[in-house]
Amino acid sequence: MIISINTMQKLSKIKNSAYEAIKIEYLYHSNKLEGSTFSKENLIDLLEQKQVNGTHFLDDVIETKNSLELFDNVIDTLKEPFDKYLLWNWHRILKKGTVDDEIDNIGKWKKYENRLSKTDLKLCEPHFVENSIYNLFEDWKESKKDIYSIADFHQRFEHIHPFQDGNGRIGRFIMLRQCLENNIDLIAIDNIYNKEYRAALYEAQKNGNIESLVDIFQKCQKRLDEKLKDYMSIIEQVSREVE
Repeated sequence: MIISINTMQKLSKIKNSAYEAIKIEYLYHSNKLEGSTFSKENLIDLLEQKQVNGTHFLDDVIETKNSLELFDNVIDTLKEPFDKYLLWNWHRILKKGTVDDEIDNIGKWKKYENRLSKTDLKLCEPHFVENSIYNLFEDWKESKKDIYSIADFHQRFEHIHPFQDGNGRIGRFIMLRQCLENNIDLIAIDNIYNKEYRAALYEAQKNGNIESLVDIFQKCQKRLDEKLKDYMSIIEQVSREVE
């Protein structure tokens, strides 16, 4: 589903509309990919009633609550510069109150070498992050701004892994912004494609082949379109009002 910046920002002001549906759908799956134990119903309760139901680890509760706030911030800042300062603020919002916050390691690039479990990928070392992110942003400015350039940006960002933790969620928020900025069908990585997504991401990072990752993105686009079809009329109505 293609949604413009103006349309999404106006939808965010309309209560009980498509915005909440997109928000829940996006966050449920993105958080689930990182091991969150919140069901979709738990997430709705937290959003609508400010109530935590179910049994969850404390950091899961904190980061899930923070992700609701961060989603709104991502939408509110769509017309602001896309730079490292924006990402630092996103990370600060996502991780505030967590263990990483306690050791003063949020809202900044990682201080310590990090590794991905069950993989032989060598991630970017902390002292190379600043330059690597700069090059990534510069290449994005010159890219075609299509699903292929989004896939390439995503695999490179995840390979740099610039933050101590939270890289997957931040990376998927970047994808959301890139789609909205460039009139590209929204990409929300669905949890049913978890294994395929991780395998495709590994293949892209290891061998530079993004075809499988693009294929997963396209599957996720179609699946999200199907889930949001009941909201098409309000999205089209708001789009006519703002464009």
